[in-house]
Amino acid sequence: GYTLTDAAHGGTIVYDSYNSPQTNPRQNARPFSKTSNTWGNGTASSRESAAVDASYGLAKTWDYYKNAFNRSGIRNDGRGAPAYVHVDNSLVNAFYDDNCFCMYFGDGSSQNRNTPVTAVDVAGHEMSHGVTAATANLNYSGESGGLNEATSDIFGTMVEFSANNTADPGDYYIGERLNMPGGYLRRMDNPSADGNSLSCWNSGAGSVDVHYSSGIANHFFYLASEGTGAKTIGGLSHNGTTCNNDTFAGIGKDKAAAVWYRALSAYMTSSTNYAGARTATLQAAADLYGANSQERYLVSKAWAAVSVGTALPDPGTGTPTPTPTPDPTDPPSGNALANGSFEQGTSGWTQSDNIITNSSLQPARDGSWYAWMMGYGADAVESVSQSNIAVPSTGAPKLTFWLKVSTQEYGYAAYDTLKVKINGTTLATYSNANASSGYVQKTVDLSAYKGQSVKLEFAGTEDTYLATIFLLDNIAIG
Repeated sequence: GYTLTDAAHGGTIVYDSYNSPQTNPRQNARPFSKTSNTWGNGTASSRESAAVDASYGLAKTWDYYKNAFNRSGIRNDGRGAPAYVHVDNSLVNAFYDDNCFCMYFGDGSSQNRNTPVTAVDVAGHEMSHGVTAATANLNYSGESGGLNEATSDIFGTMVEFSANNTADPGDYYIGERLNMPGGYLRRMDNPSADGNSLSCWNSGAGSVDVHYSSGIANHFFYLASEGTGAKTIGGLSHNGTTCNNDTFAGIGKDKAAAVWYRALSAYMTSSTNYAGARTATLQAAADLYGANSQERYLVSKAWAAVSVGTALPDPGTGTPTPTPTPDPTDPPSGNALANGSFEQGTSGWTQSDNIITNSSLQPARDGSWYAWMMGYGADAVESVSQSNIAVPSTGAPKLTFWLKVSTQEYGYAAYDTLKVKINGTTLATYSNANASSGYVQKTVDLSAYKGQSVKLEFAGTEDTYLATIFLLDNIAIG
């Protein structure tokens, strides 16, 4: 005879729980078995139908992780997780148990017209708890718990898109096939539409039920994937609104999922909170697409749009900006910026302390010299400046430089800052919230100073606790 065992996906086997109680769902369980290899009829009149749905969902979850991240099974050990259907009576729930490495599915109740809780995004959601347990192992409480739940919503959604089933097309609604009274369990484009979930971070997020605080990361993921504005996806209406009234494009769901997976598997820990998740995903985006990439910039925009941190400066398209040719009939006074790479040491610069250095303790972007500002972990101010710099009188003059920020600060509040000043006026401010794994190019518009001779100053300020280091290199005006 046959059992409902999937040899192609780690030997996943599906059991009939025979309505064992939720407190002991394997109490009466036995494998589905029969003499023929045909299973179910697609309706609840056959107990096998729910088992087929569960087997399908687990297979599609396995396939997604394998195809997207070369992950072989939930624990990356090639093993399939056993599944149990028909758990308890009138149970509108499905859940994963890492203690037995297994999945449980209820049959639903009159609340959802007795629809078994075996939809593919639900299977993907629950099994992704196993991925979380095997990687960051996020705590299931506080903001970490919200991130745990959101991770499962994110990858459950990606499993649904990956399955590409015309009867259940991909969308950013969770459990929309379960006949719930509201039409879904959660929605990622507008989490607060359910009346409970958070769409925007606030200081009380850690005290909210994790299924509701997950809305913050769900909202982030939707915006990072799809951007803002109204769309129809999978036949359902979506509307990417933001908490800061910003508008922007997304990077696509596959790239957003790759960023989240790398952040989860490489940088998040059991106690990561939302500020830490922002840092982890920015690092992951830098790893995957470059520290100066549009992808990393848009990830920061999506976090700012859910009230977590501020957006990074736009790195632009990466197209080199030609240096304007000065008008020979109206030359600006002064000299071009000197020694912008610091390879001539302190030549041309005035510094408040020994800022310009070739110390091997930090990296230069090019060559061996750079400017190292702050990093004391105590109250401090520093500056490095250059006077009598000629700003071109034609074109769109701008200041460009490369900045690397590393910090011990935790969170996104601007505790330590680096200000860019022209003639004493602050044109741009960077802080510990702009931490980066490497140098990132910054651009400051100098159109208001066309044809003038100016003083350029980088002014750093550090507060009483925890250090932030700002590294500068390759400074130019053109």
